[in-house]
Amino acid sequence: MEKLFSPALALHLGCGFMAMTVGLVPIFSRKGSRLHRLSGRVFVSLMSAMLVAAWVMTVLRFSTYFAALSATATITLFSGLRVLGRKRPDLIDRRQRAKLADWLAAAIVMAIGAWVLVLLAAGRSTSPPGATIALAWAALFYGGWDLWRFTRPLDWPFSPRLWTYEHLVKMLSAYGALVSAFSGNFLTFLPKPWSQLWPTLLFQPLAVIWIVLLAQRHAKASSAA
Repeated sequence: MEKLFSPALALHLGCGFMAMTVGLVPIFSRKGSRLHRLSGRVFVSLMSAMLVAAWVMTVLRFSTYFAALSATATITLFSGLRVLGRKRPDLIDRRQRAKLADWLAAAIVMAIGAWVLVLLAAGRSTSPPGATIALAWAALFYGGWDLWRFTRPLDWPFSPRLWTYEHLVKMLSAYGALVSAFSGNFLTFLPKPWSQLWPTLLFQPLAVIWIVLLAQRHAKASSAA
């Protein structure tokens, strides 16, 4: 099994570098355009291959930090893509509701986040605690949010445009997790844990600001209609 580590690492690094470049295209291209959709599909494909390799490496050489990072990146990428297929749970269309895979992904990621926190509390981790704790709580938050939305899809803060905001936040978070892994491994001149945390401190506020601007634009469009 250990022989799988080197090819998994090569796949992880190769797809990661390409995804970090390609991922900029859907961020800056016009939303809904052909370029946005095409580059988004390429980004998801590269990230998926990278995450498969990441989980193989995590199993072979376990690290609480990489387990939490892989869990957070997995749920944000998976759920950020899946939300495009369940945009309107208020409609009488079961295809707009969460499927078994959605429930399982959220539950498994929450279990991994909780397990990482238990290992940290028990002193059974050699990973940097600050970044690992932040990632473990992020996994719990995203998994918990999804389970709440699946259980009560029409409760607060539901709106017909909620899927837009979810897709934006989750895909930016997936890209942020990618940049976090790159920074933590290659930008070694930055002090830890900031070398691993600065992408979160950048992309999360950016996502909030973006949502506020979108919500204002949608409100103006509705009032003008």
